[in-house]
Amino acid sequence: MIISRTPLRITIGGGGTDLPSFYSKNGGFVISLAIDKYIYITYKPDFFEKNLKLRYSQIEIVNDSSELKNHRAKDLLQLHNIRNSCEINTCADLPSNTGLGSSGSFLVGLSNVVREYKRLNKEPKIIAEEACHVEIDRLGEPVGKQDQYIAAFGGLKIFDIDRNGDVSVKEVKISQSSLKLFLSHIHLYYTNVKRDASDILKDQKELKGNSEEILKKVKETAYKTLELIESGNFKDYGKLLDEYWQIKKELSNKISITEVDEIYESVKSNFGVLGGKIVGAGGGGFLLLFTDKNHFELENFMSSRGYQRLHFDVDHSGSKILGNF
Repeated sequence: MIISRTPLRITIGGGGTDLPSFYSKNGGFVISLAIDKYIYITYKPDFFEKNLKLRYSQIEIVNDSSELKNHRAKDLLQLHNIRNSCEINTCADLPSNTGLGSSGSFLVGLSNVVREYKRLNKEPKIIAEEACHVEIDRLGEPVGKQDQYIAAFGGLKIFDIDRNGDVSVKEVKISQSSLKLFLSHIHLYYTNVKRDASDILKDQKELKGNSEEILKKVKETAYKTLELIESGNFKDYGKLLDEYWQIKKELSNKISITEVDEIYESVKSNFGVLGGKIVGAGGGGFLLLFTDKNHFELENFMSSRGYQRLHFDVDHSGSKILGNF
């Protein structure tokens, strides 16, 4: 049995500029943070059973991988010519469809265990590109490259994407003490709303309306974000995050929801929250609030409104094989 552990992520800046429709014209620039919340995948060859068992939120037992309803798993397994005679199980620390990049993490984790089984190269860039190839090229999903790359590499990373889709991976230049201080400013709350990001991302993928111009502004805020984080100017980053959220909401009326907008304005006025956003494409999932004060009061208020806080730290390792037994 082979076990992989793959982190989920929080976008710090530049989300949406990693979509092929945008970076193919303008280049993309994303800052992303891998967190210590994971998707675990086990892969067990079954030498006596000829079927394929796949367990996630559903259970599929099929004679051949081509019959799978989970199209991400189906496509990756077929890419590696794995048809049957195996059992694959997944479990996650957090729910899917909550804006933390779970589909990309799933594919990266699955690629990792399959490559371990077949004794293939498991370098982070190779795994990330394979997951991107499945989601973007083969399946045509309206997703970018951020999720797969941060899941494979871990840490706090910069992804500079050229017009050909080549990704340059760089470290954010920040000390461990400064990173710890930065993270202490972040509150993450579950909105109790799951959503499918596809509808939101589809308009961005097709660059409908003025989406391209808005994403150019998003890219500019990502450059400023990097400058502020590396200089330790976290208060101004919080204020910039507020500007970014207002820009991002121009992309679609599905990105935010009325209840979240009301709470967001309330915590800015009453608890000194500097900025925030819904993590990921938007529409639900987790609400990120950035503040340098009133932490206890803010958490109590959000709890009273039914929003549970998620405490987290950085994952520095990216997708890894925990064991091959």
